[in-house]
Amino acid sequence: MKRLLTVFVLLLAFLAVVGVATPAAETVAVIVQADSVETAVALVNEYGGQVHEQLAIINAVSAEFPVYALENISKDGRVAGIYEDVNVMASGRDDKHDSDRHDSDRDDDKPKRPNRRVPDVNFPQVMGVDAAWEAGYTGEGVTVALVDSGINRMSWNRGRIVARYDALDNGTRWRDPYGHGTMMAGLIANNKQDSNGYVGIAPEVDLVDVRALDKEGKGTYSDIIEALDWILANHEEYDIDVVNLSIVSGITSPYWADPLDMAVEALWDEGIVVVAAAGNLGPDPLTIAAPGNDPYVITVGAFTDNFTPADESDDYVTPFSSAGPTETGFVKPDVIAPGAHMLTEVSPVTYWAREHKDNRVKGHFYETAGTSSATAVTTGVVALMLDANPDMTPNEVKYALMNSARPAVYEDGTLAWSIFQQGAGRVWAETAVLNPPQGEANTGMVIGEPYVGPVVYRDDQFIIVDENGDPL
Repeated sequence: MKRLLTVFVLLLAFLAVVGVATPAAETVAVIVQADSVETAVALVNEYGGQVHEQLAIINAVSAEFPVYALENISKDGRVAGIYEDVNVMASGRDDKHDSDRHDSDRDDDKPKRPNRRVPDVNFPQVMGVDAAWEAGYTGEGVTVALVDSGINRMSWNRGRIVARYDALDNGTRWRDPYGHGTMMAGLIANNKQDSNGYVGIAPEVDLVDVRALDKEGKGTYSDIIEALDWILANHEEYDIDVVNLSIVSGITSPYWADPLDMAVEALWDEGIVVVAAAGNLGPDPLTIAAPGNDPYVITVGAFTDNFTPADESDDYVTPFSSAGPTETGFVKPDVIAPGAHMLTEVSPVTYWAREHKDNRVKGHFYETAGTSSATAVTTGVVALMLDANPDMTPNEVKYALMNSARPAVYEDGTLAWSIFQQGAGRVWAETAVLNPPQGEANTGMVIGEPYVGPVVYRDDQFIIVDENGDPL
């Protein structure tokens, strides 16, 4: 009852916005949910709408509706929810160059990169990944699906993209005109080598390219959910183990009344690990984006090594990294990972590369930043974990990843960064892969049920309380 009431209130607010802001609008894009796809299709047809896509993953359809019909259909008892088909975008930074650099970070302070075809990257070493490589774990036998702007053919991914799906009805024939998906795939899986090792975290992982963002890195809920629906329907055929979501959308409802969150929970419940970006609206609290606001999935914020990869003392959470708690009181992000001055490959003729020409370092290697990058490298670590421990469930993976993370603390043991900024701490692959802590995350929670987290706002601050409301 609580969920249905919430959805109805949100629908009334949506109708008010549509009615005031677009009085001349003839139709509006929505997602209609019922007890089955068949019922949702029938509802849309009965009330004069047009069905676009069937979204079986959440028993819904995307549709175009006359504005005047929305209030009528909302009163039909067969409707479980009607949601605005809101926008989604890639979770990368818009800054033209060096998004994490402060005035003190001068070029002459920055280590010079050797003159070679493949520039040195440091984020694998900053995450302890080289220890996993030395033990023989490279992601072999693991498959990662990326829901993004596509993956272009590059020399490093030849023969490794085992399937493709395009959720865009009017997508271009070019597989990734924007470039963001290709960059994220490279951070996860590029098998080229620099003087330190590989330049991708899981150099032998297989990839599934699921395009849902357009040539400008933008999309809609319906396209993303369609992509997730395809993954759910085809994950056994392509052995999909992990889904990378380096995408963000604004919060318009509690997670349990958000159709995108419902879709990622369906994947999680099916045994697929979902890794999502925290967002780039930090450092203010309550800025965690969807679907990273979902309590079940692994949500990743960003930190920087401050161009000193061997010295952790000057590392910091990037100011852009979104901070928790979530809208329903859960601690997020779950972990943080490198997400600044990240080097990855992309074609120079993509939209992103043309808009960020100053970020080019060498050849097709560009510097990028954002929680999208932090999410991608964390996905790579999850692939290594599943290579080493293939029977781990999503809840076991999340537990091990968080409990092997290294929080930033002062000498007296107090946190250097709030739990709402760094979560459990920085991802540490050496332990997560080679000696994963045993346990399960999300205990006591059931997929599909609404929950409120342990965080409350009291005395001008966010605090964590027990079930009786007493501070922990």
